[in-house]
Amino acid sequence: MGLLYKGMRNPDKGLLIIVGTEEEAAGIQSELGGQGVAPKIRVVSPDTLSDSLRESGHAGVVCCASSAVKQTDLPALYRLCMENNAELFFCVPELAVLQKNMRVGNVGFLPFLSLVDEPLSHWWNRGVKRLFDLLVSGVFLLLLFPLVYIVAAISVKRRSAGPVFSFARESGRGGKRFDRVSFRTADFPEGAFIRKSGVRLLPQFLNVFAGSMSVVGLHPTEGAADSLPPAYTYAKPGMVSCRFCGNADVWYTQNWSLWLDVKILLRTLLNKNYIN
Repeated sequence: MGLLYKGMRNPDKGLLIIVGTEEEAAGIQSELGGQGVAPKIRVVSPDTLSDSLRESGHAGVVCCASSAVKQTDLPALYRLCMENNAELFFCVPELAVLQKNMRVGNVGFLPFLSLVDEPLSHWWNRGVKRLFDLLVSGVFLLLLFPLVYIVAAISVKRRSAGPVFSFARESGRGGKRFDRVSFRTADFPEGAFIRKSGVRLLPQFLNVFAGSMSVVGLHPTEGAADSLPPAYTYAKPGMVSCRFCGNADVWYTQNWSLWLDVKILLRTLLNKNYIN
């Protein structure tokens, strides 16, 4: 929306009317501010929309950000935009995660939104993802893991007696339970390299090779099978995952591709905040 607002003929003279609550308007204003756009904003409550439109002035952009708008008020909203040559937007945050998987169709004059099948619902895509997991985990386990294990084992044993690995019981794809393995670091200080660098998580390549996890996947969860998000129907928890929004797991399953896995993995190597 910010890019569209910048592209208006007279952005400095236009007024952004947000139809919704103050909270919804604040969210939109924050997003626009993050894109370097600071338009003049007027917030209009859906309850007083018909009266407020008469006093709206010269609107440049109208954004309907509330589902509480009455259907009888929509024609007036449309006429306001036509008279002012204004852009009209409908902001529906719940649809933000759908992106390319959203399909628009019409039955007569009625518009319908439908979803394209999730990529990982197809066995051939899951097969490609599994081959990618086997390749990455296999190369690491054969070439680097023996050295990492020796160094980490010596560090763990110097701290305390006990096993080198620790296990956490978690749920995977379809609710199947598995033991997520990592180096035992309970006796290390919070800022220790083995903890803050993510080295403690490298044994999870064993989980990936065994098939209970993916190199790139969903956020691991300890929830029971019946409480897992729908995203776990086709996807596995990952060593790394995308965290750009609250619905990142949903977005990931609906937009998966092998190239997306590669991009997330490369960004993880540059930004450790992507590590689970």
